[in-house]
Amino acid sequence: MAAPARRRSRYVVALDWDPRTLRVVHAYVGKRGVKIERLLSVGIPSDLDTNDPAQMGALIQRTLAEQGIRTRYAIIDIPRDQVVLNTLSLPCAAPNELPGMVAIQMAKEMPFPIDDAVVDFAVPPDAADTPQASVVVAAIRREELDRYIETARVAGLRLERVGLRPYAGKVAICELLRDALPERVVFIDVRSVLTEIDVLRHGQLVFSRAASVAIPDSTEPATGLSIVRGDEGASADDTSFDVDEAASILGTEAVANTLVLEVTRSIEAYRASDPGAQIDHIVIGGDTGVEEALVEAVQHRMKVTAELYNPARSVGWTPDEGAGAAAFASSIGLVLGQVSAEQPHIDFLHPKEAVSQARKHLRSAPLVAAVVALFLIAGTVVGYELKKDDWARLAEIEEQIAELEAHKRDYKKFVKFVDEIRDFEEKQQIWVDVLHDVLDNIPATTELVISEISMSHREGGLVVLKTRATALETAMIAKTRLEAFRRGDAKKPRFRVEIGNQSEAKARSGSKYKYTQDLRISVLDDAPASKKTGKTKRRRS
Repeated sequence: MAAPARRRSRYVVALDWDPRTLRVVHAYVGKRGVKIERLLSVGIPSDLDTNDPAQMGALIQRTLAEQGIRTRYAIIDIPRDQVVLNTLSLPCAAPNELPGMVAIQMAKEMPFPIDDAVVDFAVPPDAADTPQASVVVAAIRREELDRYIETARVAGLRLERVGLRPYAGKVAICELLRDALPERVVFIDVRSVLTEIDVLRHGQLVFSRAASVAIPDSTEPATGLSIVRGDEGASADDTSFDVDEAASILGTEAVANTLVLEVTRSIEAYRASDPGAQIDHIVIGGDTGVEEALVEAVQHRMKVTAELYNPARSVGWTPDEGAGAAAFASSIGLVLGQVSAEQPHIDFLHPKEAVSQARKHLRSAPLVAAVVALFLIAGTVVGYELKKDDWARLAEIEEQIAELEAHKRDYKKFVKFVDEIRDFEEKQQIWVDVLHDVLDNIPATTELVISEISMSHREGGLVVLKTRATALETAMIAKTRLEAFRRGDAKKPRFRVEIGNQSEAKARSGSKYKYTQDLRISVLDDAPASKKTGKTKRRRS
């Protein structure tokens, strides 16, 4: 994957909105960190269509103009309900192959064609030290992403990044609890229509869900601005938040109890992949008026310590200055993510792409490559100078060419080096293609699901799939299909399959995958034999 460039120091605006509220964070991002200049919370009129770029872009432009914010660099986050989010266990020893692996796996998971999507992923910082890592992958329809890009254009803004709201929230919570980060943390981002519930483990996003819980509208529409200035010593009394409140204390408690129920459901869904997991801490964000009641309800019913999100420790404020900013976790997380481009953030605007192995190897021979480049440059300049009839310059170029002729030996070494690179690549398995052939020839996910994939170059190539199946014979069906598979005009089989011990697992509630087994898939050399030498010719995967 191409290494991202370090971000420039500059002012940015982070934008986040839901059907009722637009939130803006105006901040300066520099080498020493982040300085929050202002937080704005703007009520969205009920007749404004937030999905219409013309209307939403005009509102953003008008808001920034009224507040005197002239910054034109912006970052936006995408809500959880607009993306397909998954966690894949992938080998990270060859990071350049990760984009291809992710694309193959996500193509099987998405409800729409992958060609219609933009896919990006984030790898844990310590992934290079482990054979496999949990990679957070998110996919959004291109038309949805285009809508956000057009909204920014109408607002007169230049987008620097389009992130993911749950991941931005994760950044904010990790920064909030950085001095003593518990093993498992739940972040509840209370919104007017869809509340997002995220689970973090060891600082990584491992589960995210959007729960439909409608918060009652306040009596008056929320059309005011909420302002917090990080450099003016503002206190909680200096900020005025216009929020939705329940009609009565009983109404607020009812909404809080409904939210607790959704949080409980989300935790139980997460425990399907982490049995017996205990939640250590809960952070609650939002400005709907039910958050304080939710803190009390969570602590009473779930027996877990909970707190309202307060970014004071993250941005250098006093606790009173951050008391009114509980709804800005995702926006502040977006800004904090701008400090270092090397951090593994999700960015739909610049999704990660593969870098070829050949390009990687050629970088190790810059001096020899420079000689070849000079040949090309010299030839180009000759053609240009002939047109100008500048014979003096031509003579000079001819001297340069003569000098380059003396480097023929280096050039031959370079050609030999390239041949060695090609020979090296011929002997390597291209795991993206191997995985494609394997996954394309096993039963559908309605019959067999993969819980873990591991790969190694041992014995020419070995893929081990840990699977769960609906029937005992499903594994044998997978074995038969894989061993019958031939690539193109190959006469030899591509795979040899061994089925490990099968066991009937205790069925989970509502699960139909009762049988577990390992499929050990050996990758065979299916290239035809050479007529002269009798040796097999390596086929490119």
